Amino acid sequence: MIESPSAFPGLDDLVDRGSGNQIDMRPTLLRVLTDLYLQRPAHTAEDERYYTELALRLIDATDLAARAALAERLASYPSAPRAVIERLARDEIEVAAPILERSPCLTSSDLESIAMEHGGAHADLIAKRRSAVSRRVQAPEPQDRIASAEASELSELFYAAGAAERRLMLINLDYAPIAPSRPSAFMQRADTWRLEAAALQHNMEAAVRELERTLGISRVQARRVISDESGEPIVVVAKAMDLPADVVQRVLLFMNPRIGQSVDRVYELAELYGEISVNAARRLVAIWREADKDERARVHHQ
Repeated sequence: MIESPSAFPGLDDLVDRGSGNQIDMRPTLLRVLTDLYLQRPAHTAEDERYYTELALRLIDATDLAARAALAERLASYPSAPRAVIERLARDEIEVAAPILERSPCLTSSDLESIAMEHGGAHADLIAKRRSAVSRRVQAPEPQDRIASAEASELSELFYAAGAAERRLMLINLDYAPIAPSRPSAFMQRADTWRLEAAALQHNMEAAVRELERTLGISRVQARRVISDESGEPIVVVAKAMDLPADVVQRVLLFMNPRIGQSVDRVYELAELYGEISVNAARRLVAIWREADKDERARVHHQ
């Protein structure tokens, strides 16, 4: 087990003392550990690994009531570790219910997998969640359009965020009451080829033109997407265009040299591409489009 980080001082000693009296101590340890974890809105990778390791050990040693209480507390927490959330989501329905109903950490593919594996009450709750999301997305136009000023703020928040925060934002967008944008052009094989060719040739201007034409974003926004050194905006536009996974990997390797220098980073972004949905990506594109309107209005006013 990894050494206890500073965010969880003294917990190793508690676990050691509790190992001799598992029935009495382990539910309490799980609650204390979670109390400490929930005190922070975000965590280092080390803190998350430590909490995940201990929580999974303790979950397997606690009763239904303790696991249900844990699920209720973590259900609405956006920084909950995926491994813990997935474990609780596959538990008895009394434990899984709040996770399946509310957790933003579960992707659409996660929910589909759980519904297929467990069926019954698990599948019914997932179907209700999807129905609620569908009703929000299909709301009348004034309710699912986002104001330009708000879109500009959300766009800037996304660009200012780190990798973990960007991932959470994209996963949460899967359930946001924002109408997904649609590509401006009917996507054909030639469109995919042109974008991939521009990436392989490091031709930024050609890539900018393709994004501007197919997604309806401004040239300034398209340049910002391509030049972002973390790479998530490229994943977003690729997902919005529903590009094949092998094309996405090549685009990530060659579009921005700073991203392509790290093979590990390319793999991480490829995993993110598999995690987020097309509609989540298109909702962020819709935000970018509205942000462009706000920027044009501001420039015109000036």
